[in-house]
Amino acid sequence: MIELNRTYLGRLSEQLSELIEQQSAEVFKRAGLVIPVKSSSLLSAIAMLGPVSVADLGRALDRSHQLLQQKIPKLATLGLVSRQPDPADQRVNLITITERGRDQLALLDSLDGAFERAYAEMEQDVGPVFDAIKRAIQSLQARSLAARMDV
Repeated sequence: MIELNRTYLGRLSEQLSELIEQQSAEVFKRAGLVIPVKSSSLLSAIAMLGPVSVADLGRALDRSHQLLQQKIPKLATLGLVSRQPDPADQRVNLITITERGRDQLALLDSLDGAFERAYAEMEQDVGPVFDAIKRAIQSLQARSLAARMDV
């Protein structure tokens, strides 16, 4: 495998994300979860905010309208959410979690302790990854790479 230097921090971050997604998918499967790993925070937001428009979801999750428009049909196909026109504006669909979606979220919530223990064990090996990632995001939001590189 090619060794990456700091120039490729983004790729290294993607690699970590992909590894977590793959391993979480196995955990989800074993637990009987059908929620796509990368849609679990979306389903949680729909449960908290629903009925909610895609635009409002995008603002709440800081995600693009287009990305959410791609994920919601899969959640609907799985029976986790439903869509219905907004009575106030027929051009807008409101997304609502279904009973199956609530059951799936409850099952996911039951795994919180196990995920916490697994990540805590990993962080014993490598240090506080979660906090470091949060701080890195905040730092780059405060001052961009271009500003730091003076280019």
